[in-house]
Amino acid sequence: MKKSLIALAVLGTSFAASAQVTLGGRAAMEVGSWQATGATAGAASDFRSRTRVADTGSRVILRVNEDLGGGLRAFVMCETGINIDNGGSTGQANTNNANTTSWCSREGHAGIGNQTAEIRLGRQNVWWTQGALNVTGSVYHAGDSFTDIMTGGIGQYATRGENMVMLVAGPGTGAWAGSNVYMGFMGASGHINSIMTGNSIPGTTAATYTPQTAGSYAQLAPGADMGESVGANTSSSGRYQGLKLSYSQGAMVGAFDMQTSDTGPTNFLGGAVAAAGTKLERSAWRLGAGYRYSGTKSPNIVSIQYGNRDRTVTTAANAVTKGKEDFLGLVGQYDLGSGWLLNATYARASDRKDNNVTVANTSANAYGIGVVKTLSNRTHGFFHYRAINQGTAQSGYGFVGGNYQGGSPAAGADSKAWGFGLVHNF
Repeated sequence: MKKSLIALAVLGTSFAASAQVTLGGRAAMEVGSWQATGATAGAASDFRSRTRVADTGSRVILRVNEDLGGGLRAFVMCETGINIDNGGSTGQANTNNANTTSWCSREGHAGIGNQTAEIRLGRQNVWWTQGALNVTGSVYHAGDSFTDIMTGGIGQYATRGENMVMLVAGPGTGAWAGSNVYMGFMGASGHINSIMTGNSIPGTTAATYTPQTAGSYAQLAPGADMGESVGANTSSSGRYQGLKLSYSQGAMVGAFDMQTSDTGPTNFLGGAVAAAGTKLERSAWRLGAGYRYSGTKSPNIVSIQYGNRDRTVTTAANAVTKGKEDFLGLVGQYDLGSGWLLNATYARASDRKDNNVTVANTSANAYGIGVVKTLSNRTHGFFHYRAINQGTAQSGYGFVGGNYQGGSPAAGADSKAWGFGLVHNF
């Protein structure tokens, strides 16, 4: 239950008299086990099974809304990730979790709009992986198979983008509410997104690219070189843009997403130092449809989603390497009655193609199954099991969430996890 705040006492300004301020959020914890074993390089590269008490996406959400009259409103939203397993900003691998580093670390925007359309400015979700077609990971569990596959491999630029302007269809647009078009300015922060999502650059070798040093990473830490604020003699032309068409009418649900990005000339790509003037371009699309087979208010749903993504690396000498892959996802959920839900997910990524040549053993399969017990409108318990099986030449697939995995799986390592947990929305 959201708690209304007395804004005058909190802010001490006359603004509070006409603005509604609410505080809400989510606490999500589980006790379970994670492992990534079977690495191509041998047992020394495996992560043996370990038991954890892990935060699975807790956050605090601050919202401000002011009625401007004539159907117009102004609003602010700040969603900050919190780690209630250790009280810090690091996850189970003792690495930084970018979603818990600061205020509005998950999402933060200010905007103005009416029932027809809204304009929002700031760090925002574009939600390729979740939403009405896939409620399991975003609502009920620590994650889901489709999200794991969508954010591994080549990967699109972002599922949560910074420095963004977004035009959103308002609730008055009916079945198309929530559809949006957006554009963002990445600057040097685009290179950090390349580190955080996607595997190594296709077609490159150690002689061409070397791993980033601790110093270079520190200089490009999240929040350091955002937007157009980049160093001297460094390209500030990085951009990303995309759109989402959402449809929800009766029992039918659908979505189409697409996104493109271009870092501009740089010397830092995908977690590796590149030759000066190298450019990274990405594009991706997804099409999905779902059916709520027991009415619009029922949690019963089946959905299918299919898409494609590609990445092009162009050096200053105009040498081009193109990588492509397809992906497929299936989601199902069934209400067993008496507050019990059963859900399952499956996803697959194809073998990658570099310059139209198939790279063997780069595909991945992921699946998961979960049981949920609803305890109230705000609280539920759950059990889930998830697994990812990837090819021996692939190192880009693991469970999503900087606060969830105990490490980054090595090439060929298959991930498995199970957990019992509790989610409370307040």
